[in-house]
Amino acid sequence: MARPQTAPSKASDETPELIASEQITYLPAEGDPNSVKWLGHTFHANVPKTVTNATLIEKAKGNKFFKVGDFDPAKDAVKVEETPEPKTPEQYRAHAVAWIKRAKSVDELDLKWQSEETLRMSSGAGSDDVEYLMSLLGPKRAELRKAEQAA
Repeated sequence: MARPQTAPSKASDETPELIASEQITYLPAEGDPNSVKWLGHTFHANVPKTVTNATLIEKAKGNKFFKVGDFDPAKDAVKVEETPEPKTPEQYRAHAVAWIKRAKSVDELDLKWQSEETLRMSSGAGSDDVEYLMSLLGPKRAELRKAEQAA
């Protein structure tokens, strides 16, 4: 449930605006990184973060890898295993192919691709690697979109 906060008004006779804030917690799947950057916010696994971005709050509500609202570590936390980050383009390609296969929604696929930009760069993945992965992402995206539209 959103907790309204009051934003300062420009003039004393104006009614203050209400800004919704929510706790959002990243719940990674097996093999996912321990932290992700999404819409300018960095989320760490099982660590609630208060967010006031209404767009982010709404997107997180529909994303199974995020819990919106109060977080109870005893029942909401997921097990996080340390998996080594890919260090080479070949390792990154194998890593990406694995999560592309596991993706269950277009939003999940898009979020993961966006959140891994830094990892692609740090592993040395080049344009040929990205081109190869895009050849997998396109059909997977179409498959997921078709399934979402059928549901």
